Amino acid sequence: MTLPSRIRLRLLALVIGVPLATVGVISLSPSWAALPLVGVAVYAFTVSVNKVSHRLAQPSCWTCGHDLAAQPTGEYGVACPDCGSLNQHLAKRELHVDDDDSPNLNA
Repeated sequence: MTLPSRIRLRLLALVIGVPLATVGVISLSPSWAALPLVGVAVYAFTVSVNKVSHRLAQPSCWTCGHDLAAQPTGEYGVACPDCGSLNQHLAKRELHVDDDDSPNLNA
């Protein structure tokens, strides 16, 4: 299972599990405790989604999850040193303007 597939599966479990657990606890608790429980559920859901999706912000292998930040970028992407798969993380490119005002991209 690839890294994005695992992340999607975890997010699906959170999207289904947190509301079901909240409804279950609300149904067993007194009515005055419902509002704080909903707030705690929203907070837990937000923090969990942020933790799960944080891995997508860094350049990591889509197959095995290895960190690719230090790997050189080739013409077709970054090759993972662990599993050998090709990942299309684009390097940050800077825009330089020459004296003749024609922009060119340098990696």
